[in-house]
Amino acid sequence: MHTKRRDGFTLVELLVVIAIIGILVGLLLPAVQAAREAARRMQCSNNLKQLGLAILNYESSFKRFPALQSGTGHIWGGSDTSATQRGSMGTNYFLLPYLEQGAWYNSLSTLGSKHLGLEPWNGHQLYLQRASVFECPSDNGETDPYQPGRTRTLTSYAYCTGDNYSASELFSPNEERNDAGLSRQKRPIQHRGIFGRYYFPQMSSIVDGTSNTIAIAERSRPHAPKSKGHAVAVAGNVTTTIPLDCRVLWGNAGGSVGYVATANVVPTNDTSPGYRGLAGNTFFNAVSTILPPNSAVCIIMEGSASPHWFPGIWTATSEHVGGVQVAMADGSVHFVSDSIDTGNLGVVAPAANAGIPSPYGVWGALGTARAGEVSSLPE
Repeated sequence: MHTKRRDGFTLVELLVVIAIIGILVGLLLPAVQAAREAARRMQCSNNLKQLGLAILNYESSFKRFPALQSGTGHIWGGSDTSATQRGSMGTNYFLLPYLEQGAWYNSLSTLGSKHLGLEPWNGHQLYLQRASVFECPSDNGETDPYQPGRTRTLTSYAYCTGDNYSASELFSPNEERNDAGLSRQKRPIQHRGIFGRYYFPQMSSIVDGTSNTIAIAERSRPHAPKSKGHAVAVAGNVTTTIPLDCRVLWGNAGGSVGYVATANVVPTNDTSPGYRGLAGNTFFNAVSTILPPNSAVCIIMEGSASPHWFPGIWTATSEHVGGVQVAMADGSVHFVSDSIDTGNLGVVAPAANAGIPSPYGVWGALGTARAGEVSSLPE
């Protein structure tokens, strides 16, 4: 007697095959995600390389580095600043011709010369334009968390002001934003790093060595309220605040890494860091080598004007696991671990003109241009 041949699979066999496929997908998915992040990180590195070379080409043309913050005007809030862009154009603006963005640069320059009172954060289309070289593809932030749907020129990178509490306005003898006479003087603000307001340093000013001094670092855009990269308020002033006052605000908030529930995020009704890619304020455009990468970013609430101009700790942040990428003043790009030595975070930051070694370990020393330390990146 012949039995009829049965074609197909039994239910058990199908379930076994499905289970095997599920296991394989589970094993492959992390590898695929890791490969994608590696590609995004490589693009970030390439962007930093381009920005570093643009700085060096700018220096080759003018024999000086670009300013962190400049412009034809000043920062007083009165009527005579309406023709000026308010002295707030940032480093990205000055580098546009060296990033194959000459047409954009020329259009912005023409716009400013028309005395229209336009600033790097208003709604004009030139301030909404985006360039891939300014954006790390790992960044989650596409629109401002506090202004949903609002997108201007974005950036994922910032320029190093070193290990002091860098600001965008003067606070002595008066607060510059409220003193028209002082504001019109447009005094330079020099920091312990390479970049400052109306400050165009020569290559020779980097006495610690270009291969040992950070020029640019990642500073990721926050993608949600109280997420990494936001600036939060810390009480005090530049003579009393210590970095630990800022760092304690960073931790586990509601089960996710971010700012603790009591942290006062400021401002909540204006643009967050990374969402004014052409502005020059330290709030938007600077990075500090004080707190370790991927920890708190803090504004020191020292004045009465908009906190965008106040001093602060502008910590390097990224969406990469374990650290951030930096471009040195010689154009080389390196990865810096979150666990890099930061020395003594219980002391007040040095004054901008202090010629002393950084108290903030290797990380602080890498940010200073002329503090007498020669610290190399750890292998």
